[in-house]
Amino acid sequence: MKSCRVFLAISGLALFASGANPRGHSEPAINPDSYPGMSEEELGQFRWALKVADQPLNDYRNMEGIDQLGMTSYRYFIAFSTYFLAVEQYQKLPACPELIQPRMERLVKKMVEKPVWEFWAGVSRGIPALEPKLNKPYPEEHDPVGHRNIMYSGHVGHMIGIYEMLYRDFQWDQPGSIVFKWSESEKYLYDHRKLNQVMYDQMMRKPHCIECEPNACFPECNQHPILSFRLHDYLHATGFRKAEEPFFNFFLEKKMINPVTHQTAMDYLIKQDTTISSSNPRFKNPLDLVVTPLASLRLVAMDSASANGWTGSFMHAWQPEYIERHYPYQKQDDLKPTKDDQAKLAATIWEPELKYGFFAMYAGELGDFETRDRLLRYADRKYQPLWEDGAFRYPYSRKRKCTNLTGQLLAIARANPKSGLWAMHNQPFDQAHFAEPKVAGVDFPNLLLRRAIYDRARKALIVTAEPGGKKSQAKTTIKLANLDPEKSYRLFMDGRELAKSTSRTEIPVEITLDGKHNIILAE
Repeated sequence: MKSCRVFLAISGLALFASGANPRGHSEPAINPDSYPGMSEEELGQFRWALKVADQPLNDYRNMEGIDQLGMTSYRYFIAFSTYFLAVEQYQKLPACPELIQPRMERLVKKMVEKPVWEFWAGVSRGIPALEPKLNKPYPEEHDPVGHRNIMYSGHVGHMIGIYEMLYRDFQWDQPGSIVFKWSESEKYLYDHRKLNQVMYDQMMRKPHCIECEPNACFPECNQHPILSFRLHDYLHATGFRKAEEPFFNFFLEKKMINPVTHQTAMDYLIKQDTTISSSNPRFKNPLDLVVTPLASLRLVAMDSASANGWTGSFMHAWQPEYIERHYPYQKQDDLKPTKDDQAKLAATIWEPELKYGFFAMYAGELGDFETRDRLLRYADRKYQPLWEDGAFRYPYSRKRKCTNLTGQLLAIARANPKSGLWAMHNQPFDQAHFAEPKVAGVDFPNLLLRRAIYDRARKALIVTAEPGGKKSQAKTTIKLANLDPEKSYRLFMDGRELAKSTSRTEIPVEITLDGKHNIILAE
């Protein structure tokens, strides 16, 4: 066993241990590795996500931003970084909020900064290709959440809902706490409830979807307000979930996932009352003179693994049976297994650089880990990720068709267990969670945590820690906090009991940075 020297301040006395078991008590029958923990690459991507989130609010390096109109925009990187950190908080580190909470808070605040949403001023005037007359018929809008633009507002609501569920901070519940500042004289004030109300009012009106660009509803973007409603209802006993039924009816009626082909549609055009897909590539405007012949020759395809993966992953959180019926057919159409234990995805013109992340995330959410891992292996070969100072990232490359968002999607795919998104939105943290033992005072990045989980049934806190750099005899300290002074606890490290504690609200534990250590605190 690796030597470890642990200092415990218990009842005012100092106890030192170096692998000894002074009381002869055995460790409780708890195997730390039976609990969810971060894999090597996952931990590396976690470190990268925290590093980028730590950048100042006005610093958008490593967030793409090449084109704010498409998927390389800031909003998608920020949103999916938040979803990745949320999965890690909920699944791997529920008993250590301090590492992720300040970073997620910064991401929410960055999402509200003007460079993220000012694109809406131009887009709000219309996208000609989506209009019956190929024109721009709308007045310019500066409020990015008041009307349409669910490709932005849906993520803002969803991000705040997840943050509130994980931390019970409620800072964005205060009136005027969300400020969209166009200029010194033009500001739009919201709070979390008001934002959800605006989205809810739009979704309850026919056709019961919310537009991204004017006149166009995209299936994937409308999943995020639905999940925002669900979280807000859980936290505040509101009634926003009433929107689920009319939206789902719209989804079925307009064949946003085709019941015959099982493919997710590109979008639904309101004025034309038409769903654009490979089985119906008609915009009902002059664009059809070009698109329809190309589609008939299979030179243009409206279906994509990206749309299937994005829509399927998040819709599974509120319509699991419906999505599980379609997944096998989508997998059969999209997946192309190779001979080297990897898998490729069918060619697509819609977001080809994101399809491996979205579909790998989808496969993982559905519990198809063989497919997920095949796609991850192929993505690693294709995108050539890098290790830098303990962080694992996928560098942007036009040649390899890899964006910064690609890496965040692959991170979610690695981190999320079967039905992980479903669990986060249907089994959110309850009030008792916030009274349970926690880990605090982690000297990140000198010390890393692969897991920090409180097992309520076994009344035990399970922590796996390791050095963030080279192994050494240097030492650092964590605190096992939020303890009940009316209870007694037994502390174990690497299989040996170190001490008992009573009448304390926290216990400091000194750890030598010489390798991985498993710590268990049990009642």
